[in-house]
Amino acid sequence: MKSIFTFILLLVITFSSAYAQSEQYLMSSRKLEVRSGPGLNFNTIAEVPQGTQVYVMSSNYGDWSAIQFKSMNGFVLTKLLTEDSRIADAERAAKEAAAKREAAKAAAQAAIAQAEAAKRAAEEAARRAIADAERLKREAEANAAKAIADAEAAKRSQDAAARRALADTKETQKALEEARRRAAQGGDVAATPIESTTPSYGSSSSDTRPAAATMTVSREDKYSSWESKTYKSGATPKSFNFKGKFDYKLDNYLKIKVGKNTEVVVKIYKMGQTEKEDELVRVTYINTNTTQFIRNIPEGEYYLKIAYGRQWKETVIDGKKFGTFTKNALYEKGAQILDFNTVKTSKGINVPSYNLTLDLLPSGGGYSTGGSDDISAKAFNAN
Repeated sequence: MKSIFTFILLLVITFSSAYAQSEQYLMSSRKLEVRSGPGLNFNTIAEVPQGTQVYVMSSNYGDWSAIQFKSMNGFVLTKLLTEDSRIADAERAAKEAAAKREAAKAAAQAAIAQAEAAKRAAEEAARRAIADAERLKREAEANAAKAIADAEAAKRSQDAAARRALADTKETQKALEEARRRAAQGGDVAATPIESTTPSYGSSSSDTRPAAATMTVSREDKYSSWESKTYKSGATPKSFNFKGKFDYKLDNYLKIKVGKNTEVVVKIYKMGQTEKEDELVRVTYINTNTTQFIRNIPEGEYYLKIAYGRQWKETVIDGKKFGTFTKNALYEKGAQILDFNTVKTSKGINVPSYNLTLDLLPSGGGYSTGGSDDISAKAFNAN
């Protein structure tokens, strides 16, 4: 009967352990005898060595407490139990470690955030520095190019003025020589500006010397039979029979501003390995006081041939169409190379474009390009 009661009591203790109100770990102050019930009259079912940790499920049994030791439940004298500071210390240390871990985590996140912010600020500063450097470089290159162009224009103008002065000097010398020659022949012949090849013998003539006949000099208009043509800016004159070549993937352009003294026809040539391999890619007519954009130029290096003048006319010569300016016509081959090759950079693709200003300069009652690159009409119209 006693063994049955012990089994039932242990069962009740096991079942009620889930409802214990005061749960804590304690340590035995000396060797403990674990009994099957809360009293010395109950059987000893185990022994707990001194300093062993046990789990107290309840201390509501007078001088006795219900404990769990390993997988066993039983009762021990409460006075033989003492608080195990190691558990409290361990829990406190664990809490402190957790708090330090969270603080370190927060500090690390703050440091990472500051580093990211510093990185973004440095990248932005570098981007701005690069942009400023690129802008200053472009401005310096533009200023240098303008200075070079101005110097070249001044030199061409000076050279043209020197050539004109030399031509005027030669013409003056020739006229003086002609005057001296006529004066050497004697009579009034030296005062006659134009001599007739047919003598005229007037009825009132008292001299046997032939007198110069009165002459009317007129200039023949060799373009009178040609057909006048008018084109809008950007058009290709029909006389060239050329459609042009485009690369619509490239958003580049050659911007040409034409002044008040001329109209122009611009031919754009792509340079080959040799001059024979040069390729015509665009022919464009531009009117006076007009700015024209020539766009979508294929990649490559280019030079220009330019016709200046007014009153464009066309005709057919030997079965081939031919066109030219019939007034103030001048032709020029540009010395500057236009590089339309794209350049890959760290920020993308740099697509080059150019600006050009064209006009004729008043010169000695006529006009000139102010340059030394003049070519003939035949050279201009040759492909």
